Amino acid sequence: MKIIDLTLEIYDGLKSYLSHPPIVIRPESTFENSFQRYVEPCEGFESRFLEMSDHSGTHIDAPLHFIRNSQSTAEMDLTRCYGEAIYLDLTPFKQTKDEVTYDMLEKAMETQGIKVKQNDIVLIRTRTGQWGEEGFFEEGAFAPSAGDWLIEKQVKCVGLDLANIDTHDNMAREVHMKILPVPIYIIENLVNLDQLPKDKHFTFSALPLKLKNATASPVRAVAILND
Repeated sequence: MKIIDLTLEIYDGLKSYLSHPPIVIRPESTFENSFQRYVEPCEGFESRFLEMSDHSGTHIDAPLHFIRNSQSTAEMDLTRCYGEAIYLDLTPFKQTKDEVTYDMLEKAMETQGIKVKQNDIVLIRTRTGQWGEEGFFEEGAFAPSAGDWLIEKQVKCVGLDLANIDTHDNMAREVHMKILPVPIYIIENLVNLDQLPKDKHFTFSALPLKLKNATASPVRAVAILND
């Protein structure tokens, strides 16, 4: 068994989307300020204060993100965040400003010789560069037809290497609005997708924290490959 970590590292100051505040991770208790209360062999303890958007880092969107009175992360169906997955690599035929389309996804399946099955999770690589580099947030994301493709294929979750499944300046957020009501959950800010196999299914897991009324949750997204 091999585990591939697909998760962006969270650190103090990380800003994983343009309109979100930077993440704060600061010492709350340290060995130096807590040791007085403890006796050997304990030297005190360390803990951190965390402050971040629920959409920080690699995260999964709950339907509540855009759909009124719908599921928060505490209410999400965990069976839709875990299971068989395929990887589609669009980088051979997607340019920076191109949006991901229905036809592009079909072409990726044909090129790789793989088929998506009902209730699969689909992970999609859209670019060859590093996460967060110059131009990252302006990358073309999913066109509405790509949302139609996900619904037609009856997938249960989709993950991608961008910070937003909708192109940044598309304020109608058409893909979110199409697929979250189904629900098809959305995982954004994946990394290391190029390490995944193109020609076979594998197991994927990205479980949300049980956060009451939260619209998303950071996840530890992993692919599990069985030799």
